[in-house]
Amino acid sequence: MRIAVARDAAFNFIYRENLARLEEWGTVTFFSPMADEALPEADFVYLPGGYPEFFLESLANNESLKRGLRAYVEAGGRMLAECGGMMYLCDSIRGMDGKDYPMVGLLHQQATMEDMKLRLGYRTIRAGGQIWKGHEFHYSSVSPGQPPASIAVATDARGNTVDTPLYRYKNLIAGYAHLYWGESDLMKLWEV
Repeated sequence: MRIAVARDAAFNFIYRENLARLEEWGTVTFFSPMADEALPEADFVYLPGGYPEFFLESLANNESLKRGLRAYVEAGGRMLAECGGMMYLCDSIRGMDGKDYPMVGLLHQQATMEDMKLRLGYRTIRAGGQIWKGHEFHYSSVSPGQPPASIAVATDARGNTVDTPLYRYKNLIAGYAHLYWGESDLMKLWEV
């Protein structure tokens, strides 16, 4: 399997065991959404979390890579985007400067840094009879738009339901939760 993983100053939060698991499945190639003009040839693309809010201008200006990501998903390519990766796939991100920066446009909503509030905690994600573990850590939020419906229900460490959606559009799965799949078969998530 050819696996393309975003890794640069904006996207750098990856569980080590998740990366080891990807390396077992195939050849991992890293790319930079800030600097690379083209998406590497891939059977699976992973956009991990990080801090896109600190690099909005660079991300917004890289039109060729944004087009490549859209084309990949529209053609049925399999992609997972977590937290900052999910924000990047929104129509735009409103930065701490109050400006809107155009992003990839696969999830039709806006991520925003306005009214920042910490969302933090362990999450259990239930999707189609499957159970996934992970955590949520972010200050951003998403504004109502027209994103796909959530395919999962999330609970916190106490079992309380929390508003942590997991979106699916074609073969793109995206959400705020950083999932841990070091001991699981991540590809089963696409069976939901």
